[in-house]
Amino acid sequence: MIVEVVMVSGFVSVAAAALLWLGRYAPTVPFRVSRLGFINSQSKYQLLLLVLSLAVLVALFLLNAAQFRAYMRPGDLAAPAHGVSWLGIAEGESWLELGASMSVSVTLVTTLFVALRFRREAVCLKQVMLFFPWIVLFSLTNSFSEEVVFRLGFIVPLAGKVNPALIVMLSAVFFGIPHYRGMPNGVAGTLMAGFLGWLLARSVLETQGIFWAWFIHFLQDVVIYTAFVMSAIRGSIGNLSSAESSIVR
Repeated sequence: MIVEVVMVSGFVSVAAAALLWLGRYAPTVPFRVSRLGFINSQSKYQLLLLVLSLAVLVALFLLNAAQFRAYMRPGDLAAPAHGVSWLGIAEGESWLELGASMSVSVTLVTTLFVALRFRREAVCLKQVMLFFPWIVLFSLTNSFSEEVVFRLGFIVPLAGKVNPALIVMLSAVFFGIPHYRGMPNGVAGTLMAGFLGWLLARSVLETQGIFWAWFIHFLQDVVIYTAFVMSAIRGSIGNLSSAESSIVR
């Protein structure tokens, strides 16, 4: 069991390192989709990230096809949850109610954190809406890829072999640490991301599917990418030529 945990942790570590490396390599990819720098660079990163996540999916399928099929699906959205008294989760509470309430509460906390972090980046909502399709697309691809690496990466090879509490803890730790320099960032961001990783791993195990994990993660990414786009627009207003600045008007 210890050997399997170490090997799986090593596998996820390599995938996480590749994920971080792609962020540095992506700007060198020779294509453009937008004159707004953030959209252009992020589109390259997300494309490479999808390739990485597909490679991880193939590896997980080859490793354990039965477990892969069991969790690579929406799952039972109303499955009963295991009780967590300190979170107010009652034993047997439906994930349909729990997932909906967590979607709202976690997103509100993320919004507050991001609003404080980007409080000086406010721009006209109309400007942000021009890029909202990109925000949604990036949020979908980023949340999917990270769920593949940090949730399925642990759950597919380890579920049924080790204590579920260990699986969710590994997912929390490996998801939280990279966020020290991510978003949310710092110690607070690491703890927030770690808690989210713990919660999402529980949802995958208890519903035997990725819907709630992907959906809740997606909502957080919408908030975060909206803030990133606001920051990029604010910077572009001062740096672009008058002709180019029309994209943020």
